[in-house]
Amino acid sequence: MVNIISPRVVLVFTWGGEELVAAMTDVVYRAYSIEDALDRVRKNPDIVRRRITNFLRDGHHSVLEFMGASWLIEGSRAFTHELVRHRVASYWQESQRYVDYAKGQLRYVLPPKLASELGSYLENVGHAYVGARSSMEPEDARYILPNAMASRVWVQMNAREFFLNFMPLRTGLGAFHEIRLIVWLMFNTLLDKFPITARWVWDNLPKLHPDYCRNVDKLKTIYGTEDCRVISIKDAFEKWGIEIPTPLRELISS
Repeated sequence: MVNIISPRVVLVFTWGGEELVAAMTDVVYRAYSIEDALDRVRKNPDIVRRRITNFLRDGHHSVLEFMGASWLIEGSRAFTHELVRHRVASYWQESQRYVDYAKGQLRYVLPPKLASELGSYLENVGHAYVGARSSMEPEDARYILPNAMASRVWVQMNAREFFLNFMPLRTGLGAFHEIRLIVWLMFNTLLDKFPITARWVWDNLPKLHPDYCRNVDKLKTIYGTEDCRVISIKDAFEKWGIEIPTPLRELISS
């Protein structure tokens, strides 16, 4: 029996925050103590909204490097090969050299349509791997494993990299459907952590990458909208047979 799973994203932790970044503005420009600066923005949340929005609008993006997030993600090796090309991030990935998949941990990540078409092939791969393990170590037997093989990876990015580089590139309509799905799931975990930044990026997303809306004319009739963001979400989640999370669904409707 082939073990086929869907991509998974778990938020491990976040650091920094919009309130702290807004408070530091008073520390570096007005010589406030950090205690007084935090007290001021906590009593006046509109200051936080105004400052974070201005930083984003005016291109003062380096301040976003003082906040960020860490996720544990499970996706295919096809996905992780694309993920690790983004170098302003930290990664710690499941090792095929040390994990012995002959002990029953063989699992694959594919969308439903491909799972039905490739299931028998993957079953044969599994048998071949287990057979190879009888005479060789995992580091050699792993040569058999395909790009569909599931892999867990611990990822950490600052907010500037995630929101302004990674997300515009990897949720665009020309991006691979699995990485689009996973980035939307990552974004979904941050909607209540960095709400001002997330909302500004959502509102401006098609402007943040010149090729974001590639082939929109071919897709707008399928999904009943010209909104590239909505098409990107619906297309990825439908391909994978996964329900759009409530926070993301509410954002689409807002």
